[in-house]
Amino acid sequence: MNVKDALKGLLDLSSLMLDLAYASVIHDNSELAKQVVDLEASINELRDAVLVHMSVAVRSMSDAERSLSVFRAADIASMMAYEAVEVARMVLRGLRLHPKLREGLMEAEESVDIIKVRDGSVFEGLTIEEALMISGVGFNVIAIKSGDRWIINPDESRRIMRDEILVVRGTREALERLRTLVEGDLG
Repeated sequence: MNVKDALKGLLDLSSLMLDLAYASVIHDNSELAKQVVDLEASINELRDAVLVHMSVAVRSMSDAERSLSVFRAADIASMMAYEAVEVARMVLRGLRLHPKLREGLMEAEESVDIIKVRDGSVFEGLTIEEALMISGVGFNVIAIKSGDRWIINPDESRRIMRDEILVVRGTREALERLRTLVEGDLG
């Protein structure tokens, strides 16, 4: 893995961890919180890969000065991920949001929802990409629970199956429409 791929992976994963931690708090979901904590090891590996690649690339003071932005980006992404882990640990310790705070977070323009794919759902058997096209709304599937296994940041070619649990991010309107489709009610 080169430094560009490691840094992109670090930035993407830290953003994903924030979304998952947010969902774990909003929905009081300890399974999701555990996934966030488990991703910390991957963050450490990616951060170390960036640091090693950049350390090898620095040969002079001017190289060091030019590489500062990469080091800073890696630090910021790592800090975001560690804060997501702390939020997830709050959920695992049983700390709960005040109902008014939870209500306020749920009313944000963009949110994260957890939706179970019911029997008869129009999404059953479709790929994520196909589901995006037929839904008529924009959303991002950030995780899928299939049986006892979590799939974090699934590929758009991944098929959606009955009884799976989708963790999705989108606008409130998109999430409402998506819930209707995923839960099998075409009304």
